[in-house]
Amino acid sequence: MGYKGLLSVPEKLLLAAFELEESGRRPFSAEDLVVAAWQRFPDTFGLAGYQSQGGRLMYPDSNRVFAEIMGTKPIRKRGLLVKVGNKMYQMTETGREHARLLLGRKAEPVHVKAGLARELQRELKRLFTSKASEKYRNGRLSDLTFHDACAFWGISPRSSAIEFNGRIANLHGILDAARKAVQENSVTFEHGGQAYSASDVDNLLAVHREMLKRFDKDIGVIQKRTDERV
Repeated sequence: MGYKGLLSVPEKLLLAAFELEESGRRPFSAEDLVVAAWQRFPDTFGLAGYQSQGGRLMYPDSNRVFAEIMGTKPIRKRGLLVKVGNKMYQMTETGREHARLLLGRKAEPVHVKAGLARELQRELKRLFTSKASEKYRNGRLSDLTFHDACAFWGISPRSSAIEFNGRIANLHGILDAARKAVQENSVTFEHGGQAYSASDVDNLLAVHREMLKRFDKDIGVIQKRTDERV
């Protein structure tokens, strides 16, 4: 399998996660990722000191993988991978797009004019139909709640700092991809019969920024939660 350029450790892990999802494992466990990463990139994710006669590292190094999916490591800080349960993970829409780019693939368009992958289209529909977006469009900014913000961002009030930062990074990736698709094609893109324009995408960014300012104290509480298990 060919890749575009030299791969960093987070990118290797991202490709291992991508292969897991393509094989039907979504979400996948931390252990699934440990084995998949070692099978694809044994020199990076193999346990040192246990080599075969050919020099291949024979066993996976779980600590190597766990270290990459916890704390402030790039794969989650950049919103490419999210935790969805106890030791369960899945890629974000931004993560899947990045993996396709690494593999030299094009996005999987649903609507030919937009050129956006299916997952991105679904996530955009969720954002456009959220309560936060509805209240913003109807001029009801005073009615926005932190619950609305959490639903928009895909977190809960009990989320950790890495979960929050990852979701925000993923959101920025989604909006950047949507804006690029609209600008490059000079048309609106459709989802479920509804047409959306560049100004609609800008409105999503506007409500996001409004909630960041409005709920800065609540966000501050989340940012203090730095402890996390695999």
